[in-house]
Amino acid sequence: MENTTVMVGFSIYGDEFNPQIITEKLNIQPKKYWLKGDTIPGKPLIRNKTCWSVNTEYQESLDINDQLSEIIDLIQGKSKEIIELMRIHNLEIIISIVINIENNQKPAMYLNKQVIEFLHCINAEIDIDLYVYS
Repeated sequence: MENTTVMVGFSIYGDEFNPQIITEKLNIQPKKYWLKGDTIPGKPLIRNKTCWSVNTEYQESLDINDQLSEIIDLIQGKSKEIIELMRIHNLEIIISIVINIENNQKPAMYLNKQVIEFLHCINAEIDIDLYVYS
C-alpha cells in the first residue's frame, strides 16, 4: 500500500548568475543547480534560466507544514542575505510544494501567519503541484 508523499523545495532563479555565489553567501549546499542554456536531461530543450535549489526528499506526510518547516528552518536566519542576493542579481524565489496523493489520503494544506510573513519578507512565490494517483 502506497502512502501520500510531500516534497518542498526552495529555488532561486535568475537570468544569469553564478550558483556558487548563492552557496557561499547562504552557506548551504544546493541539492541541484543549472545554468541558463544547459540542456534538460532526456528532453530536446534548454534551460531558459539559471537555478539554485534545495529541497526535502519525498516524505510520507499528511501535513505539508512538516516539510515546509524543514526548508524554512534551513533558510529563515538568512533572509537578509537572500534579499541582498535578490537585489544585486535580480533573482526570484519560488517555494515548490509537490504532493503525491495515494489512497485518497489528502494532507493538510495551510500556511500559518509566520510562514506567510517570512515568504512575504523574502518576496517568494509559492507553487503547489498536486498529483492524485489513487
